Amino acid sequence: KDGWVQQKLAHKFLRDLTVDVQDNIGTICNLRNCVVNMMMSDRSLLGKLFKISGRDELIFLVDSGLWFGFILGMIQLAVSLYWDNPWSLSIGGLIVGLATNWLALKWIFEPVNPLKIGPIVLQGLFLRRQKEVS
Repeated sequence: KDGWVQQKLAHKFLRDLTVDVQDNIGTICNLRNCVVNMMMSDRSLLGKLFKISGRDELIFLVDSGLWFGFILGMIQLAVSLYWDNPWSLSIGGLIVGLATNWLALKWIFEPVNPLKIGPIVLQGLFLRRQKEVS
């Protein structure tokens, strides 16, 4: 009789445990938290992941900064030749830097949804590769 009572208690315990785990599965095993915690525990892994998945966009960022910076720098040169102000190069450099970064980031992430203009489809560079990256 003692074994029968222990068996019933064990059965009830396992049933209650199973029901409790099912009811609270989101807090017990949260995949999002597991991934975030792993990435935060080894931040170099997060950096490697970003370098691999965003490689094309990082190359574009560097190249576009070179060309946009050159074009806007030539405008800045023309302005500094005609406007004799010691701050013109500093202010111009600030504007060129902000403008090149702003333009490059806009082209990487916008437009979010594909925009068709005749035969040309415009969409952010990273968003266009979203399936490949994921």
